[in-house]
Amino acid sequence: MSLEFAITGKAGTLSIEAAGQLAPSGVTVLFGPSGTGKSTLLNMLAGLHSCEGSIRFGEQAWQEEGSRPLPVWQRPLGMLMQKPTLFRHLSVQGNLDYVLKRRGNGDELARIIAETRIEHLLKRQVDKLSGGEAQRVALARALIGRPGMLLLDEPLSAVDLPHRESLLGMIQAVSGSVPILYVTHSLDELILLADRVWLMEQGRVTVQGTTSTALASLSGPLAHRTDASSLLQGDCGDFDAVDHLQTVRVGAATFLVPTAAAKGNGSVVRLRIAARDVSLCRVPPVHSSILNILPATVIEVMPAGAGQQLVKLELESQPLLARLSSRSVRDLGIIAGERIYAQVKAVALV
Repeated sequence: MSLEFAITGKAGTLSIEAAGQLAPSGVTVLFGPSGTGKSTLLNMLAGLHSCEGSIRFGEQAWQEEGSRPLPVWQRPLGMLMQKPTLFRHLSVQGNLDYVLKRRGNGDELARIIAETRIEHLLKRQVDKLSGGEAQRVALARALIGRPGMLLLDEPLSAVDLPHRESLLGMIQAVSGSVPILYVTHSLDELILLADRVWLMEQGRVTVQGTTSTALASLSGPLAHRTDASSLLQGDCGDFDAVDHLQTVRVGAATFLVPTAAAKGNGSVVRLRIAARDVSLCRVPPVHSSILNILPATVIEVMPAGAGQQLVKLELESQPLLARLSSRSVRDLGIIAGERIYAQVKAVALV
């Protein structure tokens, strides 16, 4: 089921005006700087912050004009906040049992405990958990409640780096069966998780689209960040075990990607390429240390600060960004519509 909404409201002096439709599966990342209303919008959808307008989840009306909103406890959703809201007077097992008695599914309990890797924590008191452990328990508790969707509000902001990667993997695995709306201002989390992106500015959702499109839009804010990146999708080929290079096919183009271990042949992967790691040339060099030099088409050129230009390319029907000096763009005479070679100095699997 998908979530559809068109709502307005206030958060202090900030006016919220947002409409959208959440896909029935996958991760939609709600992205923007602090203070733009992301958490408030999430709380409005959950029924924790008052608003006007309509909210529907499948055939169920959570809120409609002229009728009383559905209470938050009757909405089939799970929530994870920046700080896990666990019952501190109960053990981990006690927290899970509390939800299980109310609307949980005992048949799923063992699987969820295993997938969130909390077997060894069940007897521990909540106040003895680390930040990462507490969030794993909170995720398990949310899943035991059989949510129709998950609302996650910067759940990794207080989690140390070693636990963050495993939690991201768990969230990604869950998203195949439960739609997730994930709030963050971390570009790394957006790139690792997002199937779709909603950009929020001053209380309004300004962009809704696929991750690769949002990242490469020169009219949007993501392409103009100093850490701007492109996201390409491809499928894996052979692995060079000597040099630890994974072949990734993007259409007719082939990338060689450094990685410690081989990926399954044919498995679908995403490649992250920073705009600052892409240079352009008219003729591919005969001898170069750069492994990935690929033909592309110039789509658009736009100023990007003092002495800088952003060049949007199309490589095998997928967008690729390059950040160049204005002099380089001028000397090469780069204009929209022409073919050119993209030299990709660094690329990573995500």
